[in-house]
Amino acid sequence: MKCAVPDSAIGVIGISTVESGHAFVPFEPSWFNATEARFFKQAQRRQAQQEWLFSRFGMSGDGVDSEQMRRAAYRDAFNALAKVCRNAFDQVGRKLETQIRKQRSAFVYFDAWGETATFEGTNSWRDVISLDMLPKPILRDYGIRNFSCKVRGERNGFIHAIRLASDLLNSDEMDTVVVAGLFRSLPIMVLSSAAERVALHGAARSKLASPCPSVERAGCVVLRKHPAQGMSLAITSYSQLPESPQRARDELARTWAARCNDRTAYVMAGLHPSAAMRELERDAYAASAATAASAPGKRYLSVCDVYGDSGCMNPMLALTHLSNAADWRAGRHALISADDGRGGVWAMECWNVPHGAEELE
Repeated sequence: MKCAVPDSAIGVIGISTVESGHAFVPFEPSWFNATEARFFKQAQRRQAQQEWLFSRFGMSGDGVDSEQMRRAAYRDAFNALAKVCRNAFDQVGRKLETQIRKQRSAFVYFDAWGETATFEGTNSWRDVISLDMLPKPILRDYGIRNFSCKVRGERNGFIHAIRLASDLLNSDEMDTVVVAGLFRSLPIMVLSSAAERVALHGAARSKLASPCPSVERAGCVVLRKHPAQGMSLAITSYSQLPESPQRARDELARTWAARCNDRTAYVMAGLHPSAAMRELERDAYAASAATAASAPGKRYLSVCDVYGDSGCMNPMLALTHLSNAADWRAGRHALISADDGRGGVWAMECWNVPHGAEELE
């Protein structure tokens, strides 16, 4: 069976992610912050989750308490963003990097929450401007002069950035697009987002036994329209799932079965940390695996189960996992199912394109 790479696909020539690396700290609501405590209780009920663990940039190694976890660490977060950009361009190679500096290049910055300085004690306004608005030092370091912007959208930040990058490359407005972003795990924002979102597709059959880890991460991906070989990707569909859990499962199973083929190595989901969504995705995978149209050798991977939750960074974690997977060989295909947090599902497909191939045979 042939698996044609669509004309709208764009090539990944460099990708890097980095996480805080600090030990997890359990969240405890402040006794004097009634709003925070209310969000915590609502999040527990609606997400079928008992406990949250946080790992943030700038946390000290020992003796971190809940109050220290709420403090801003802008410099460490910005250094992480600069590091992933450097790592991604190291994969590009010095010759192509020099060429990119002379061509039309764009920078798309994404995050989850927008301007967050009002929620933390600011320790550097210069770093606040770089993280909340646009990291101009990165534009300067890589000679990006033609286009730059910031997109946000809670769990949709990375997907929206890829959609914009695809438009810029497919319209021949740009030769290269650098997409970089940051997920800042502010407890008040993580919990309020979980608390205020209506439970998706009914209640979970059981509560999650393990705590939900929320991890700050930064990531960068360098994209071009026609790479010689390697990974290409395209966002191929978006659908709003029915409210009924059974119908939602069947709809998601049909979508996955239709997108998979005999070259599919992975179906990657689990991008939402709620117990109900995880159950829905596991049931949908089991149903899709039983259909004739699905790929017989594909594997299911729950990103949240493996890496914890990093909000808008989760689809990029799936891409990073693919780029490092031993069985992600030339000629293979993968499907990343990205939940938008409000009942909708994006389908992002990836192809490992052999050198000089226009389609996978």
